[in-house]
Amino acid sequence: LMARYIQQTPPAPPEFVLKEIQASWKVTVPVDQRPKKKMNNLNLDNLFSVTLRDDGKIALIDGDSKKIVNILNTGYAVHISRMSASGRYMFVIGRDAKINLIDLWMEKPDTVAEIKVGMEARSVESSKAKGWEDKYAIAGTYWPPQFVIMDGDTLKPRKIVSTRGMTVDNEYHPEPRVASIVASHFHPEFVVNAKETGKIMMVNYKDLNNLKITTLDAAKFLHDGGFDSTGRYFLVAANASNKIAVVDTKEDKMAAIVDVGKIPHPGRGANFVHPKFGPVWSTGHLGDESISLIGTDPV
Repeated sequence: LMARYIQQTPPAPPEFVLKEIQASWKVTVPVDQRPKKKMNNLNLDNLFSVTLRDDGKIALIDGDSKKIVNILNTGYAVHISRMSASGRYMFVIGRDAKINLIDLWMEKPDTVAEIKVGMEARSVESSKAKGWEDKYAIAGTYWPPQFVIMDGDTLKPRKIVSTRGMTVDNEYHPEPRVASIVASHFHPEFVVNAKETGKIMMVNYKDLNNLKITTLDAAKFLHDGGFDSTGRYFLVAANASNKIAVVDTKEDKMAAIVDVGKIPHPGRGANFVHPKFGPVWSTGHLGDESISLIGTDPV
């Protein structure tokens, strides 16, 4: 009986399409009812969002007074708390794909909108390009393999795009998970990384009805990463390939693919000025004890 059981083909998990996403969308405080100015004395440049993982909450902690400002219910095991371009809003996403939009201008910062964009997720971001600050938000999911573009101030869903397709090795992959997402500072674009395919998508949100996506071939198993000190180059780990892919977000092309140690896992990475080599970006690794430094001096 056990042998027969383990040989059964597991059922495919259900999709999560616009109908389900819209059903989960809730605006608890409409835009016109939110503060017109900052209503608290918090130093938002020194405010911490701390994940209370198994409790499905975050704690907002004032870095000046070291006091807890508020504890908010969120999705399970929050993966990222991402600030808006304006610094007013915070986007929080749990591994269960629930997003909370938190208004930091309120007398006591609290959730003003929420939505569930899938069944499992890791990444959320808001638009950062000049003239497009916080107009849109985006979230990528592990399941279903897709990303969702929303209004930045309400989380109203606007566009869903699947990431299913060919890998950089020209093999089909049915469920490439969306890993890290960052926003370009040079163009109205999101940089979306599909883990299993090794594809990096420059998603131009200027016209959602005629969505333009520039796809770059990087390396498989894309994970997390961050910008260099200039904000132009995005360095992202292709962790099981032992590489760092470098994207030029100004020219929308690959600048380099750098061999590093075993299983790079940089988070955002760290930028500093090396006394000999000048500006560098650095990453640690899960598979060895080394630290890799990549020169980011444009010269």
